[in-house]
Amino acid sequence: MKKAFIVCWRRIMETFHQKKLVAFLILYPLLFMIIFGTVFGGNHFISFKMAIVTDSQDELTKSFIKIFEEYEGIDAIVVEKNGEKEEQARDLIENKDCILVMFLPKNFSNLIFFYTNITIYYDASADINTQNIALGTVSGIIEAFSRNISQKKMEEMKKFVNLTKEQIEYIKGIAQPINVTTIGYSSTEKKLKYIDFLVPGLISMTIMWTGVGGVASSLVEDRVTGIRQRILSAPVSSYEIIGGEILSNILIIGLQVVILLLVAIFLFNITIVGSIWLLSIIIIIGMLSMAGIGLVISCLTKTAEESSQLSMLINFPMMFLSGIFFPITTGWMFYISRIFPLTYINDGLREIMIKGSSLKEIFAPFIISIIFAISIFIIGVILMKKREGI
Repeated sequence: MKKAFIVCWRRIMETFHQKKLVAFLILYPLLFMIIFGTVFGGNHFISFKMAIVTDSQDELTKSFIKIFEEYEGIDAIVVEKNGEKEEQARDLIENKDCILVMFLPKNFSNLIFFYTNITIYYDASADINTQNIALGTVSGIIEAFSRNISQKKMEEMKKFVNLTKEQIEYIKGIAQPINVTTIGYSSTEKKLKYIDFLVPGLISMTIMWTGVGGVASSLVEDRVTGIRQRILSAPVSSYEIIGGEILSNILIIGLQVVILLLVAIFLFNITIVGSIWLLSIIIIIGMLSMAGIGLVISCLTKTAEESSQLSMLINFPMMFLSGIFFPITTGWMFYISRIFPLTYINDGLREIMIKGSSLKEIFAPFIISIIFAISIFIIGVILMKKREGI
């Protein structure tokens, strides 16, 4: 173990003697945090613009529109109906930057007595997350309003018709067969911002780039320059060499992650809801997994340039398909994302930081990450022994 620490210390000293490299390692996570934090952080919550098209000016219509105007996160504008629905919707989406355009029918004011239909057009070219939020929010508002109208209809009916309790319940079942009660829960009093979702992903990305690329390039460079052979001339085992190299990269990545978290906490007011210890364990498992991939890459390439290219070939798909910037929950890409170990690291980090989940609640990604880390290291050690005869 002592010899592994000596190898680790050599690598750390070698790294910190390269001033530009140290600056890059520190500024790299900071740059991403500041850019994304400025764009998506602060007090900016996900919001969208919508248009409500109507010809009615009665009290019921005004009260319905007022809900959208006062709803936080919705920038609602009211316009008069002009021409065909499709053409007007297209104009409002293209020229007024509306995500949704809702058309209220002429008989909307008679909703208390009759059935009515609302037509909603949406911008299919907009970001899919914004689409889902906009459609989900508006549908929820309409459902709640419809439920209130249904209740008022029942109250009016009771005034004119003598109905039994069973008859009332039956009519309610026809008018509203399923009643959904939605209760929002958050383990923190803060409203969730996109930056809260993004920070765990940026931590994963930092672990990935430095872990995979750093380990691969350093091991290949030592082999090409002959440093490895000089170290092997001393009484040092292959396990001590690998252990020292991996430990040095873990310490460097740890410094990057600490800097990134401090900036996120103090500059962008990020709250870590869950256990710091559990979060640290997931981060360490992620470091070991990415370093293991770097170890395998170093055994498959001959030069530092080759290792760099292969690292990028692995890192880029993993960066975009592991849920760093946006969640992948449906479609065939979801199953592809399950291949990458970074997906499970991301899941674990987000569950702990945002929801405050315990080990029991993240057991599946936790176990999968450990299995991958152990497996990739075994493969890496076998390949290195086979390639270099150590």
